[in-house]
Amino acid sequence: MTQSEEGLDLLRSLIRIDTSNPPGNEEAAVQFIEAWLRKEGIASEIFSPAPRRGNLLARLKGKKTGEPIVLLGHIDVVPAAEAGWTEPPFSGAVRDGYLYGRGTVDMKSDVAAQIMAFATLKREGITPERDIILLVTCDEETGGQMGVGYMLDAVDELSDAAFVLSEGGSIIEEEGVLHAQVSVAEKKICQFMIRAHGTGGHASMPHKDNANDKIVRAANRIASHNWPIRRNRVATRYLTGMLKGKKFKGFTFSTLSDALRRKSFRAFIGDNAVYNALLRNTAALTMLKSGVKVNVIPTESEATFDARILPEEEHEHFLAQVQKVAGRDVEVVPLSRGDSIPSRYDTDFFKAIRRVVKARKGNIPVLPFITTGATDLRYFRGMGITAYGFSPIILSREEHLTMHSVDERISVEGFTEGLDATYAIVKELAAYSPAD
Repeated sequence: MTQSEEGLDLLRSLIRIDTSNPPGNEEAAVQFIEAWLRKEGIASEIFSPAPRRGNLLARLKGKKTGEPIVLLGHIDVVPAAEAGWTEPPFSGAVRDGYLYGRGTVDMKSDVAAQIMAFATLKREGITPERDIILLVTCDEETGGQMGVGYMLDAVDELSDAAFVLSEGGSIIEEEGVLHAQVSVAEKKICQFMIRAHGTGGHASMPHKDNANDKIVRAANRIASHNWPIRRNRVATRYLTGMLKGKKFKGFTFSTLSDALRRKSFRAFIGDNAVYNALLRNTAALTMLKSGVKVNVIPTESEATFDARILPEEEHEHFLAQVQKVAGRDVEVVPLSRGDSIPSRYDTDFFKAIRRVVKARKGNIPVLPFITTGATDLRYFRGMGITAYGFSPIILSREEHLTMHSVDERISVEGFTEGLDATYAIVKELAAYSPAD
């Protein structure tokens, strides 16, 4: 079996273990990984924060102690019902050159690639300059408290990491052109609910104090609100790298500040889901809750929003704006929040990733990026540890958008090519030895 075949087989095995969170059940997956590593002569330890939940830590000892390099991956996935899938979501089926399954994009492919790179260092007898830790965690999809949060309390050394590599960026293929997104920051979580109260009654006698009517009107105002565009350092660097020299209607892109003065460019940003999210606060309506029977007007109604706000935005200010947009008929109720501290990208770690990417893909842009969703890297960035989200597995824009959706999939060719590039990055990290 070739290394590419071995990596693909490992990934398919991980996909077939249903680690949907909730409820989690990641223990079966980390036990599988523990057994796989044992066959490679690599010891690992499983940490169980709760029944059927599991985290795994393995280590390759380095020449020096302290400030380890951490390869971080979560093994849980969001739930997936079979309806609508071309292949069952936990089958690991290959069809027409694509591997289908929940977790192929987020992020069992990255976990498999990291495990393979970790094992290859051992096979080749490479002793890293400092310890390299493989950390496979649970619970990322519901906040990470039983995963990275638990492990930071259980293993003090993790708080001393020199660098953490995990998910958040990749090599994206769009309209036949490649570029590498290296996530150095992420938007803040600011989830909230709006709640309305009204007068109940029989639905055959409608009135003007219906809680559902209030929620529908307020939710529509929030969902349709055009949040202002706000430049930030990382998004400016990314968009300038992507668009510089590109011709638009009536002008050629030179700087973001100049382009944003033009109505046509602002419309272009609004029509591009990724670019729009990089420059605006967003609020997506995700859940509605109301009513007990078709002929009963409810006294209470709720709508839940998943909002992601720019790194410089304050939660309280944003929620106050939401209340203003929603109106006085509803109450804005904060749910969960998260902070975001960007990592610098003028580092040896960023340069190492750039070297590997350009050695394999030529002079493509390698750009700092803001992940629009949340990852476990926020735990490490919050402690001042440099933490990047990047996988060199090539994803088309279409593949990227299957994350958390029906028919989540990656190209087999892209994955196997990414295996070799992941090893190249990990090998660079193994040689990292800063000047004292």
